[in-house]
Amino acid sequence: MMNNNEQELKLRLSTLDCNTSTKYYQVTQTLDEQQKLKIKTYFKYYTPENFENLDNVAGKTTGWMCKSEDVKAVEELLGITKTIEKQRANLEKIQRRSASNVSNVFDRYSLSFSK
Repeated sequence: MMNNNEQELKLRLSTLDCNTSTKYYQVTQTLDEQQKLKIKTYFKYYTPENFENLDNVAGKTTGWMCKSEDVKAVEELLGITKTIEKQRANLEKIQRRSASNVSNVFDRYSLSFSK
């Protein structure tokens, strides 16, 4: 059971390499040895030297990361329930609701132009 200081195990976007359009993900908590062995083949330790042009790289460039194409496999192996796909769907839902609220606010104001 987690206390308030612990977060749920999930993957989070860590780095975006615009040179290659690749997203890199990290885990949100320390893994035990058994978990590490399960996902070992999908993770690599990256440093700034692994990226071509750092001007086109956003986020953290150092650490253990997996590429976006490996996310589903890693989530399955670790039993992650708050998947990247679920996080994305939730964010889109919030964005749609926010966009709807903003447009409703502006609907109260009308413009009229005269020639």
